[in-house]
Amino acid sequence: MSGRTLPGLGRTGAAGFTLIELVVVIALIGAVGTMGAGLIARAVDMYRNTGARSALVDEAEVAVRRLSRELAGALPNSIRIVNADGGVYLEYVPVLASGRYRAFASVSAEPTGNDPLEFNAVPPDTSFQVLGPPVDVAAGSALVIYNLGIAPADVYAGDNRRAPTVSGTALSTIAFDAAGASFPLDSPERRFFLVGTPVTYFCGPDGRLTRHAGYGWSAAQPTTGGGGLIGATTSRLASSVSACGFELTVGLANLGSVLLRMGLTRDGETVTLLEQVNIDATP
Repeated sequence: MSGRTLPGLGRTGAAGFTLIELVVVIALIGAVGTMGAGLIARAVDMYRNTGARSALVDEAEVAVRRLSRELAGALPNSIRIVNADGGVYLEYVPVLASGRYRAFASVSAEPTGNDPLEFNAVPPDTSFQVLGPPVDVAAGSALVIYNLGIAPADVYAGDNRRAPTVSGTALSTIAFDAAGASFPLDSPERRFFLVGTPVTYFCGPDGRLTRHAGYGWSAAQPTTGGGGLIGATTSRLASSVSACGFELTVGLANLGSVLLRMGLTRDGETVTLLEQVNIDATP
């Protein structure tokens, strides 16, 4: 029996960890846990920051897109910009419909039944035929011809603005109140516009971009501080505005643009959007 190990004799029990091994394992687990927690925290911060930036971009983009869409449909030469009240104001006149009017040739050459627009008639002309498709004339709209934005053809001053006397849909003849005077200038393109009342955007020192409408006509550009926007319907398009700018440029061939710059800052995150809106300055 010598030299043999009987079952159950000799080394007994399962192998275990020594104290040193246990300490090393605990230290490694702690180190891995610390690094993992740091990575998770950074990932959470990145997700939170990305969400904040996305929210800012969405808010700025909605405001800029709405403004650019409205400016693209503005009456030619009606956009005006002024710095006042610690911010910047942009005003424009929205076009509701447009077309071409029948031009007056001469008394002898004008066929019977035509109704052209005469610019030197006495008394002043009060109606004209629409060339091309009929147009819708909204109640409360204004008729504008050849707006230059300066005297004697400034829509804000009322030089070339008249009130239609008949509203409706698909009208082939436009009737209007001449207000005792003919339109001052004939349009080389024979264009007319039916417009709504002016609209103002204001980037204020309170960090808000607001839209104002329904306040009526004013020869001087209205501002909040000057009391010109009293009674206006006001809506907020963006908050946390840290930078805002409007720049109007009109070049050759009556082509122009408005550069919009919008910066929003919130919770340490800042986004800035730039957009150029092409406009037609042909009156």
